[in-house]
Amino acid sequence: MRQIAYVDLTNRKVTVKPIPEDLQRMYLGGRGMGAYLLYNHSAKGIDPLSPENPLIFSAGFLTGHFANAMGRCHVTGKSPDTGKYGDSNFGGAVGPELMYAGFQHVVITGKAAKPTYLLIDNGQIQFRDASKLWGLDTYETQLRTWEDLQDPDVKIACIGQAGEKLVRFACIRHQMKRSAGRTGQGAIMGSKNLKAVAVRGSQGLTVKHPEKLMEITKKQYEYVRRTKIFEITKRWSNLFAWVVNNEREGIVVRNHSANFFPEGYGHIDVDIFLDKYSDKMLACQQCAMHCQHRFTIKEGPFKGITGEGPEWIAPVLFGAFAGNTEWDVALACFEKTNRYGIDSLTYGVYQGWLMDLYERGLLSKEATGGIPFNWGNPEAMFKLPDMINEGKGLGKVISDGSEEAIKRLGPETAEFLIRCGRGLTNEPVNDRILRATCLGDQTSNRGNDHLRGRCNLEFMGLPADVLSKIIGRPTNPDPYAWDTKAFFAIWQQHLNTMSDALGLCKFWTQWFAPDLFGFEQPLEVINAVTGWDMTKEELWQASERIWNMEKMFNVRDGEDRRNDTPPKIFFEPIKEGARKGLCLEPDKWNALLDEYYDLRGWSRNGIPKPETLRRLKMDKEPTHLL
Repeated sequence: MRQIAYVDLTNRKVTVKPIPEDLQRMYLGGRGMGAYLLYNHSAKGIDPLSPENPLIFSAGFLTGHFANAMGRCHVTGKSPDTGKYGDSNFGGAVGPELMYAGFQHVVITGKAAKPTYLLIDNGQIQFRDASKLWGLDTYETQLRTWEDLQDPDVKIACIGQAGEKLVRFACIRHQMKRSAGRTGQGAIMGSKNLKAVAVRGSQGLTVKHPEKLMEITKKQYEYVRRTKIFEITKRWSNLFAWVVNNEREGIVVRNHSANFFPEGYGHIDVDIFLDKYSDKMLACQQCAMHCQHRFTIKEGPFKGITGEGPEWIAPVLFGAFAGNTEWDVALACFEKTNRYGIDSLTYGVYQGWLMDLYERGLLSKEATGGIPFNWGNPEAMFKLPDMINEGKGLGKVISDGSEEAIKRLGPETAEFLIRCGRGLTNEPVNDRILRATCLGDQTSNRGNDHLRGRCNLEFMGLPADVLSKIIGRPTNPDPYAWDTKAFFAIWQQHLNTMSDALGLCKFWTQWFAPDLFGFEQPLEVINAVTGWDMTKEELWQASERIWNMEKMFNVRDGEDRRNDTPPKIFFEPIKEGARKGLCLEPDKWNALLDEYYDLRGWSRNGIPKPETLRRLKMDKEPTHLL
């Protein structure tokens, strides 16, 4: 029997309930139940940092089972960064351990009277004093918690100083790098005086057809193991995407001044990282991919710094976006954000923005505390996280979010901070003129988002018949074509939603490569575990339902079509390179958005229609079934 725990920090009370099977079939777990629970346990217009904003930890529906790459955990709560729907997904071992401890979901409300951490231990939840942990970084917090519990095998999700200080883009960390990053979930933990969630479990999981599950898991592993992407990722991690995206002018350099970074050649190359810094490869629980590096800086001023990662976005944000060509600087700054519990992606955008303002004369040396914020200046890059940690200078300016930062630095700075229609800082990728990708990203419910809507298959040069077979209907492979792209975006959004709801890593899906998992392979696992006869159509509809639930949360707070509008720069011609002159055309964009709304069963203002909600059995929400 799957269970959910409701934790009231204010009154130090825990309530445990079983999860109805009908609700599981509708929303699965992970991201799906997280969306349902947030909508049902929060009110319209709630302050993200108030005690009433729920913080929801959700293991994926298949997390922890004997299945490939089913190890993810989801965190959901209204975003302190945007004031919109917020959530984030991370790997490692917390999700599986939560399942082994007897809970699929934990809904945390209220505010503790003093710093507290939760110990979830085989069906029991304890409130423990975290006073000695307060002020520690994310590495120290986990070490001290293990000492306190005298058990180094306990799995811990925690915040660093950024979460304690309510930095709007603070994240939740597990191990050295596993992160619930975007949307500021770490600030919600800090607002509740909740330093960490420690989990210990040894309970078994119920499987209806264990022999069949073992057969499916072995078959799927043997298939994926033979793919090229599996071998590439085991050696390079997704750093190969840094090379690929730079070559195809798919990155953003110096805050949108260019889309190609030739200065990095011979300096911030991936092979240099592998030869000089990478010590070994690591994997999340339940996964054989081993896609994460453990690295050490072995010489120079940053000698001795060690960490995990980096993903491909790190050499973009701490390299090209900031105009830096040195791995030492990129890795040292990246590792410092991890320690403090700062979302490195959001932080990296702010860092590049401040450098851009300084270069343009819109940010004085007095405002920077005397530190030159020129492109690639190591001193500026290494000290800005400290300023955030100390709550001083420019660190404090950006800690309170984009609107406050613009107020403090002046309205003329706004045009250089690129944000999507939901207020989330735009990711440093130059895919604004790729039709399905741009549509999928910009309509994502937590904001512009490569992990929710980016259509990677769109720029892989697949033959039309191959791409059409994957998507399930005729699809134009030309990334600059406008036809067929609305359904393409929806297909990608649903595939990613399904992955997050099941606990499946996207690196094993067709989001990552065309010969990986679609809907069929996870469906085999679902039915072997549960004994259900769920169909592909039902799984698709569950993804659609989850997407609509997230949308309804935003609509309840006043969202409409305006929030699906890309930044102004997307409609301006690219200034150089192979894509010079290309941009979004307003009329064609609006027609594509209309088609997207029509296919989703929404009004032309981006609101789910009553008949769509009835079809999805969502017309009575909030139902408070759980």
